Amino acid sequence: MNAQKTKVLLIRLSSLGDVVLSTAAFKPLREAGYSVSLVTKSEFASLFLGNTDLEQVYAFDKRGHGGEKAAREAFLSWAQGQGFSCVLDLQNSWRTWSWRPSLRELGPVIALSKPRLREWLVLFFRLGRWFGFSPGGRASRFQHAALKAIAQWGRTAPVSDSSRLTSLSPTASELESVRALLPPGDFVALLPGSAWRSKEWPYFPELARLIAAKVPVVVLGGSKDEVCESVALAAREVNPASRSLHGKTSLRESMAVLAHARWVIGNDTGMVHVAEALGKDVAMVEGPTHSYMGFSPYREGSVLLGANLVCRPCSKSGNICVRFGSRLCLFGLRVAEVAARLRERGYPC
Repeated sequence: MNAQKTKVLLIRLSSLGDVVLSTAAFKPLREAGYSVSLVTKSEFASLFLGNTDLEQVYAFDKRGHGGEKAAREAFLSWAQGQGFSCVLDLQNSWRTWSWRPSLRELGPVIALSKPRLREWLVLFFRLGRWFGFSPGGRASRFQHAALKAIAQWGRTAPVSDSSRLTSLSPTASELESVRALLPPGDFVALLPGSAWRSKEWPYFPELARLIAAKVPVVVLGGSKDEVCESVALAAREVNPASRSLHGKTSLRESMAVLAHARWVIGNDTGMVHVAEALGKDVAMVEGPTHSYMGFSPYREGSVLLGANLVCRPCSKSGNICVRFGSRLCLFGLRVAEVAARLRERGYPC
């Protein structure tokens, strides 16, 4: 490719955590002289408003276009009019595979292969110690994919930076707009929900009481995260300044709330990755999952909270418990143990 600025299309459609982790690919591409555009699902597009590493974001919306076929045609029509010269597919799903013949008309297409073998070695053969990801492994993988693509496309790849793999930022007006929702001073943001109930640690109410005895607690979660109300109620019983924002904030507003938080604690869920992308150290309760799967936090100050069990990880979602449904990884991880670990890292509990 020539030395002029070239437009590259980056594809990562879902899910929230993976979309956030894919931001690790943005900066290397921009620093190599590319103008980067992203296509992602419409529910995640707002994450990237004002992102200085991106030229534009295309919101893929199957419902809004009346179905898969119409949405695909709308996207491909848009892509063909943008002057892209190369494509990096970080999703590599059946959907993006079906796009590939049309995308190849734009220029070379590189698709990141799925780490299936690695996952099988970890999950089914218990070889995570040798073949598992290191903390932040999925984000590093997206970054390395970008660096490899840059070299393959004939440019000099920038030096990778592992200290801030992912990056998101709310605007100044968004930060100011959520202040009225928050208690004054330092607070702990708790993220007790998850897209998978099998990842939800059951003792967040008890932990919330411990924390609220020292600082206010703000509970964040989507409208479907019903557990949030019991956690917020437990915190308010100890500290009336604590509050629930369950279902009350948009994705961008939730980002702004996390940006104000002094401490962030949550399950293995996408919003924990959002907090790290905002530059926050986080504490993640892994439960049935494990850092070997690559979704764990990567910041030096972040902490992983999980029981020492040979059956971890059992899957990406924890929806199948090999211990006859006892879920010892969650119910056996007691508050006293978690609180002790958190206190070592300066958390108020």
